[in-house]
Amino acid sequence: MASKSSLIVYTAAAALAWQMAAASSAAAQNKFSGVDLAPDKKGGIEDMQDISKYCGTKDLKVAFSDGWGGNYWRQITRAEFEDEASKCPNIKVVRYTDGEFKAEKQIADIKGLIAQKFDVIVVFADTGVAQLKVMREATDAGIAVVPFTTGDAPFGKLGTDYLTRVTETQIGLGKMLAEWMVKTLGGKGNVIVQGGTPGNPMTASQAVGWKEVFDANPGITVLEGPVDTNWDPALAQKVTAAEIAKYPQIDGMMAETTGPIRAFLAAGRPIPAWAGQDLNELSCLWQDNHASNPTFKLATASAHTWLVRLALRKGLAAVNGIDNDEPSLIDLPFSEDSTSSDPALAVKCDKDLPPTAIPSAMISKEKMKEILSK
Repeated sequence: MASKSSLIVYTAAAALAWQMAAASSAAAQNKFSGVDLAPDKKGGIEDMQDISKYCGTKDLKVAFSDGWGGNYWRQITRAEFEDEASKCPNIKVVRYTDGEFKAEKQIADIKGLIAQKFDVIVVFADTGVAQLKVMREATDAGIAVVPFTTGDAPFGKLGTDYLTRVTETQIGLGKMLAEWMVKTLGGKGNVIVQGGTPGNPMTASQAVGWKEVFDANPGITVLEGPVDTNWDPALAQKVTAAEIAKYPQIDGMMAETTGPIRAFLAAGRPIPAWAGQDLNELSCLWQDNHASNPTFKLATASAHTWLVRLALRKGLAAVNGIDNDEPSLIDLPFSEDSTSSDPALAVKCDKDLPPTAIPSAMISKEKMKEILSK
């Protein structure tokens, strides 16, 4: 048994350690407390600003902690991050980590970035709340942690678990696509909605929006959704093949990959009305098949790979003590609508680009060709 004096020493040491940890946490939060990052401001892509005003002059290290880097969207998003960082000459280190859709891997990645004293960490938290503790550790260490594409409602505690977040308004996106679907189907039909990785906040937030719209339109029957596909075209095609075999009539699909279209083509079934996010392959499939599939109407919103740029700018603004009044909650507009007479919404198909190119991305055609051909 320890002596009374040793217990007193231990207790005092523990209290001191607790006070130091609390002071460290408070200091980390106070470090950015005077900077206005407009966390509740809504706006659109037209409100985006140039990064030069947020670069600062001191040498910085920035990182993108991705929860999973396994598809074209992640590859393009990584390129957007690296391209944006390259515009600041004082950013000396740009790091990318792939969590491989394993919570423990991404946690280890972020711990490593903390140990290496990065200044900004942008996070795509595929495994959601599993990342909060380590994000809070990074915040307590004085790092500007900015998750993006989190869904409308902040997960965890904004300002404590992380500095701020930027996201497309996923509830609004879900509503927008569902309203288009209702209008296109004349208020009546069977719809399937596909999502991404299990438990991801983006799919969950979109579901809030589309459920509200479909619930208000009793002529619409949601056969299944949201269905997990990991945003993997091959898995989405397999899932859709099973759905085609199960349901004799499918009038509408809300999906973010082209896998389901290939399932309809393989089954010899009419391609239904389609709502999702822009992708060159999708646009070209519409161009090649809509004449023989009159039910194949198409609407897409921007795939928002560029949102990672905004997250980086918010982090840099905080580190450099500069207010950033760009919106944090982004309303995505339609980028294509085959039912519209507006030339700006015409379906876009660029045969010079790879199928997995994203028309709304802010990197060059040449860069997309380069990264997508690897």
